[in-house]
Amino acid sequence: MKPTQNTTANLAQRTYLGIPIWVFPVFALFAVGTVWLRLAIVRTTYTINQADRTTRNVHQELEQVHLKVTALRSPRRLENIAKTKFGLSQPSSDQVIYMKETDEVRTHQAAPQKP
Repeated sequence: MKPTQNTTANLAQRTYLGIPIWVFPVFALFAVGTVWLRLAIVRTTYTINQADRTTRNVHQELEQVHLKVTALRSPRRLENIAKTKFGLSQPSSDQVIYMKETDEVRTHQAAPQKP
């Protein structure tokens, strides 16, 4: 049986409860696209939140490292180590040597050094 123009027109006009049948697959396609898009947004948001969390953790660790370095460079701590570990003490006045700056040293410091 050959489809006639009348039969083809009939297929395009078929309805279910007054809604053309072609609307249902189109609606299903839009629904799947919408769900896919929402899932993509959720995945991207999750990735961004993880990156933000990692960045905050790195900044916090960096701050802790800076505090530790500051504590390790503390003059009071270094003086305590010098006294206890190495047996050093404050120099007496006869142990301090003052050096006089000469013109040669001043000229040497002011001149740029060549590689």
